[in-house]
Amino acid sequence: MAGTGNTPGGGAAGANTGGAAGAAGAAGAAGAAGGSMAGSGGMTTGEGDAVLERNHHPSRDGHYLQPKFTKAAIATMVADTAFNGTATFTGKVWSSPVYVPNGVGTKGTFYVATMNNDVISFDETTGAHTGSGQWTKNIGSAPSATGVNCGSDEANSLGIRSTPVIDPVSRTIYVAGAIGTNNIAKHEIHALSLDDGTERAGWPVNVTGMQSGNTTFSAPPQNQRSALSLVGGKLYVAYGGHVGDCGNYHGWVVAVDTADPTKRGAWASLGQGEAIWAAGGMASDGTSVFAITGNSTVGASARASSDSEQVIRLGGLAVLARSDQNLYFPASWKTMDSQDADFGTNNPIYLNVPGATPANYIAAVAKDGHFYLLNATNLGGMGGHVIDLKVANGAMAIRTSPTSYRTAKGVHFVLGTENGVALCPGGQAGGKSMISVLITAGSPPTAKVEWCSPLGGESTSPIATTTDGTNNALVWYTSGGKLTAVDGDTGTNVFTSANSCSGIRRWTSPIAVKGRIIYGADGHLCSWSVP
Repeated sequence: MAGTGNTPGGGAAGANTGGAAGAAGAAGAAGAAGGSMAGSGGMTTGEGDAVLERNHHPSRDGHYLQPKFTKAAIATMVADTAFNGTATFTGKVWSSPVYVPNGVGTKGTFYVATMNNDVISFDETTGAHTGSGQWTKNIGSAPSATGVNCGSDEANSLGIRSTPVIDPVSRTIYVAGAIGTNNIAKHEIHALSLDDGTERAGWPVNVTGMQSGNTTFSAPPQNQRSALSLVGGKLYVAYGGHVGDCGNYHGWVVAVDTADPTKRGAWASLGQGEAIWAAGGMASDGTSVFAITGNSTVGASARASSDSEQVIRLGGLAVLARSDQNLYFPASWKTMDSQDADFGTNNPIYLNVPGATPANYIAAVAKDGHFYLLNATNLGGMGGHVIDLKVANGAMAIRTSPTSYRTAKGVHFVLGTENGVALCPGGQAGGKSMISVLITAGSPPTAKVEWCSPLGGESTSPIATTTDGTNNALVWYTSGGKLTAVDGDTGTNVFTSANSCSGIRRWTSPIAVKGRIIYGADGHLCSWSVP
C-alpha cells in the first residue's frame, strides 16, 4: 500500500510540505515548502524565506539559511523596538510563529495561534495586526484547564496549543484546537485563508468520535500540543493527554486529505496513555510521518497490548503497517514506563548523514537522557537502534525540541536539558546545558557528545542557522528570556541580547526570517535583527 512505510526515505528527501514542489513559486514561497528535507544533510540556498511549519522543514531539523548571520555580524544584532511595541495582542502562546513572504495584501506576514483559540496575522515590517487587511479569526470558545479534572496546566486554558502548518499553494493555514467552555466539548481542525482568515469549504473537521479499530476518540481526556504536519496533501494531527495523565486517553494521529476533507483516517495506540505530545511535532521523510509515543498509564505487561515508548512510521490516512520495519522501541520499555521516562517527550528529526551507510536516519532523545539513532528505512523493532548514547542523567533530564545541522565536523543534533545533568566531553558533569551530539559518517555512523554550553534560568528549544548550509553555524535559544547564540561547532557563546523577551513558554522555538529572529510569547512578538 502506498504511503504505509514500505518504501520510506531515500529519494523522497526533497519532497515538500503539501506536495507543493515547483508550485510554491507561484504562491510566492519558492522552494520554502520543504527545500531540502534534511537540512543537516544538504540544504540549498534557493529554499526561500517562508517558514511554513514548526522547525522550518518537514524533517523538523530547525535549520535556517541566513546569509546575514555571520558570527561577526550578529554582534551588532539589536531588538526591533518599533515592531515589538506594535506586535502586541491578548492571549497566551504555546506555539511558534509561521511566516509567508506574500501573505495579507501580498506583503510578508507572520501568523500566530493563541490559547484563546485566536489565529492572528501580523505585518512583517510594522508588527500591525489590525488595519490594511490584517485579521484575527477565533475558531471557537477555548475551554478552561480546570475543566479536565487533571493536574496543573502551564497555560491555564486549552485552546490552540500547537504550531499550525501552511500550504502556500492553496494559501491555507491549518490549525487544531480544543473547543468548549469549562470542559472540552470537541477537538476540531480548521483550514483558514491566509488572506482574510475565512474558513475553507468542508472545514472544520470534528475529530471527536473518530474510530481506530475498537478505540473511539473521546474529547475531554485528549490534548493536542504537537505541531501539525502536511505531507503529500495529507494533514496529520497528533494527540496525547493532559498534565497529570487523567482519563482514558490514547496516543492518536488523525489524518485528513486536504483535497477532500471527508476522507479521513486515524491511528490510536493499543494501550491507555502512550501519548504523542512533543511540541515539535512529527518528522517526515516526504512520504511518511514519524511519531514517538510516551509511557503507558496502566503499566502494560505485554508488548502485544502496548505501543508505549515507541517510534512509529505512518503513511496515507494514518496507516501503520505493523512490523519491525515501521516501529522501534527500546528493550527497556517497561522500565521507562514505570519511571515516567517518556520517549515521546521530544520530537524526532529525520536527517541525512553524508557518507554514512545507510545515509538516512531518525534521531530522537528520551526524557531519561538516552539519544537514539535509527535506520530510517528499517526502524528495527525492539532494541533495533543503530546508536544508543547516554547524554544526560536524571529522571526528567530532557524535554525539548531539538535542532540539527551540518558542519565540516559532521552532523550535529542539539538539545537542551531541563532538569538533568549533562554528560559532557571529558567526563565532566555539565548541569543544565545545551548539548551537541556529533554524528560522524561510517558504516554504521558513530556519535559522541561534542560540546556542552551552560543554561541559566528558563530556556527554550533551539534552532540553528548557517550562511550557506554548513558555514557560520549558530545555535539560537533564549535563556532567562535573553536571546542567545552559541557557535555550532564549539558551543562557545557568540551573542547574548541586552534586553529580555517576557512570556516565552518552554518547548517553543523561534523562527529565523530575513536576518531576524522572531519569538511568539504571551501577548506579544519579540524580534531581533542584524542592522
